Amino acid sequence: RLASADGLTLSTWWLKLGSYACSDVFYITKGYPISTYIETLTITVEAAIVLLLVAYYQRRLWNLQFASFTLMFVVLTAFGLLAATSEVVAAGQLGSVALNSGALLPQFLLNYQTQSKGDYSPVTATLASVGCAIRIFTTITLNNADPILLTTFSVAFTLNFALLLQILYYGVFVEGLSPLSVLISDVASSSNDETKTTSVNGNTIQ
Repeated sequence: RLASADGLTLSTWWLKLGSYACSDVFYITKGYPISTYIETLTITVEAAIVLLLVAYYQRRLWNLQFASFTLMFVVLTAFGLLAATSEVVAAGQLGSVALNSGALLPQFLLNYQTQSKGDYSPVTATLASVGCAIRIFTTITLNNADPILLTTFSVAFTLNFALLLQILYYGVFVEGLSPLSVLISDVASSSNDETKTTSVNGNTIQ
């Protein structure tokens, strides 16, 4: 909507995509029913789309570094699905905890440095927190409380909820917005973009 990704960090979305891909590989190679990880597949696709949009608006989509990371991601994912041992896949899933942690740290830092709520969607942070809480429950009930998955989703829940609280803090106490305004800022900005008018020489241009 804003044709800008200045408030987002590309590294966050690379690490998020890597983290989600590790989880996808773990579920698939363990033979779990797709119903237990369909939402993980969905957010993997969403993360890939956001990554492409951030790279596009930051004019990094066609550079060599982005192409190299893309190739590395494809090769490692294929290796995990087709050739990696169960021990390597399990280590990858545990590694997703570190990736998830590392993915959000740049956003925490950017918000702190700018003393603002940033452009990271509070809706995304909220949905991620709720989704992780649900995954903790389903892991206990459907995946026999798999300790690797429980660790993964517990850490992810903590980080996403902490980011949501940071966004609320800067939005409310620094920028002077109401909690509701912060939480619905995505929807509000979309509405403003559609209805925004510019006055030129006394005339209103839609």
